[in-house]
Amino acid sequence: MSEHENVRSPVRYAEHLLLPDETPEEVGQEAVERRDHILGQLRALPDEAFTTLQYLQPQVGCFNRCVFCSQHAGTDVWQLTRRGLRDLFAALSGALRERPHLKGEFTGARPHKPRVLFPYTDNDIASYAHLDHYIELARDVMQCRTRLTTVGYSSRNERLAAMHRRISAELAPAVYGMRLSATPFAHGWSAGDGKAQKTSRRDFVADFTEALRTYRPLLEQAGAGKDAVCVELRFRPLAVRAAVTDTVLDGHHVLASGPHLLVSRDPVGGPPRLAHITGIGPGGAAGRYPSPAADPEFSEPPSPYLLATSDALAAGGAQDFLRRVRAGEHTSAELREVEVYRLTNRDGPYYAIDPRLSGSLRPLQLYPETDRRAAGYNDASRHFLRTLVDYKAQHGAGRREELVGATVRDVARALYALRVRARKFDAYDARAAAHVREEILPMVRVVAGAILSAGLPPALFFSRRFTLDTGQAANHGRARALFKGLAGTEDEPMSPWEERSNHISVAKGHVWRLAPVPFSPGASADPGAARRGGKNGVAGRDCVVVQEMDARYVQPVDHRTGQRLREFRIDGVETEHLPLREGLERRLLPGVRGTAAELPLLPADGGGS
Repeated sequence: MSEHENVRSPVRYAEHLLLPDETPEEVGQEAVERRDHILGQLRALPDEAFTTLQYLQPQVGCFNRCVFCSQHAGTDVWQLTRRGLRDLFAALSGALRERPHLKGEFTGARPHKPRVLFPYTDNDIASYAHLDHYIELARDVMQCRTRLTTVGYSSRNERLAAMHRRISAELAPAVYGMRLSATPFAHGWSAGDGKAQKTSRRDFVADFTEALRTYRPLLEQAGAGKDAVCVELRFRPLAVRAAVTDTVLDGHHVLASGPHLLVSRDPVGGPPRLAHITGIGPGGAAGRYPSPAADPEFSEPPSPYLLATSDALAAGGAQDFLRRVRAGEHTSAELREVEVYRLTNRDGPYYAIDPRLSGSLRPLQLYPETDRRAAGYNDASRHFLRTLVDYKAQHGAGRREELVGATVRDVARALYALRVRARKFDAYDARAAAHVREEILPMVRVVAGAILSAGLPPALFFSRRFTLDTGQAANHGRARALFKGLAGTEDEPMSPWEERSNHISVAKGHVWRLAPVPFSPGASADPGAARRGGKNGVAGRDCVVVQEMDARYVQPVDHRTGQRLREFRIDGVETEHLPLREGLERRLLPGVRGTAAELPLLPADGGGS
């Protein structure tokens, strides 16, 4: 007789599958049998499926349809009903009771945020109607906290709005971080504003502002930070297909693409030696779990170059422009000294200019053409972060210090400084000027207005713990299309900063994911990849999958060997299917028309004194 069979008397077995707020009489025999069925299947799982579980998703799919989705989320949603959610947690609890050697180890063996559950991978958890109950179950049944990240939710859906108010006001200690993402990719922001559209940018901004206002109590309790409450900005990349010159002139190595010309300071006779990332942070070996703010470390020292940027380069050619730069005829160019590394990815060699976050905040990559990618450059400058750092410096605050006592006028002046930055680029790099003006400034204004409208201190706009400029979208999943052919391989790092992020993910090792499986009963069993998402299987009835994942790309395949990892199907967990049409009708995404009231306003002229 196995250990778990010792508890099969009706009363004791019911207690084995009860949640903290239940009695055997309330639950009933039918629920006990459902949970018993689920538990019987959970017994087949290895211990590490419990101790290194990271993603416990109550839903898959996302109505936001972000074009840069790293997880290829589907347009329909499959999610656990409230009953399915309760049955699953009760069965998981029962499975852990049968393994006393795992006591206190549920999710606790992970190096990355142990004892924290992530209810999202290819979904936006803010639209899940039972999220507050999920957080309670994670706390009371599993003794775990829950991490949240979202692009927002419709404030016109009163059920969702009330649920989020409750999470912020009553469940704050059970929440491990709330990240509100400001990106130009969510449907509510990117969709057109024509009469036929069911969403609008104005409503999306109003919903974003309301979400920040709603989570103000959580911010006041938890504070600001990546593991507390923060706003994260992610921008569209400035990737440009253009010829790349890679040659030697008078002994100096010369690179050119678009408006950018690089000349080695010394007559080195050729390009820098090929480098690779050896670790993250001073003395940090690749493979260890480092600080997320640490810079990559390289196997070769940087090579000093002069970078000249001017739209005149594209008109006259690199050799003629080089001659004029040397002759001092460069009044329309920006000149600066930079550090250059030559690296390679699976698409071929490329050049990284000033890649360290601790440097100029003006990283640039040049990609010579290969048989796997087109030629061009990617200007990954952190214009917003550079503006904040410079503004704080002008007022006596260091790069990582807070701007104590900042006012609404300080916010307006910083926005004005960002506009001035765009105007400066007009003189020598019109494409960069347009990028700041059209892509970066609108998102920054939304965040600034939301902070002020929500009644938060203006100093949070300048805080490195709250307002996080994470730069441009990385080459993950569907984002490859944003790089216009410069990325030939999906999920391949295009910069040292992206490769550094991969080193961090590798240090997480293998983790486990539990999530619903999309189902479409009947003759046509597969709803199609666009609806179910690129990383999900399909089932003929409601069930969940428990699968081992390589944390580097959150895939059930070992990245080094290409081998499929372990996977189990658990049926009998009640799931419901919400098509995209129903998601719009039920207002389950931010930006549904009719939300916007009075939008937050900033002072009309931030440039005045």
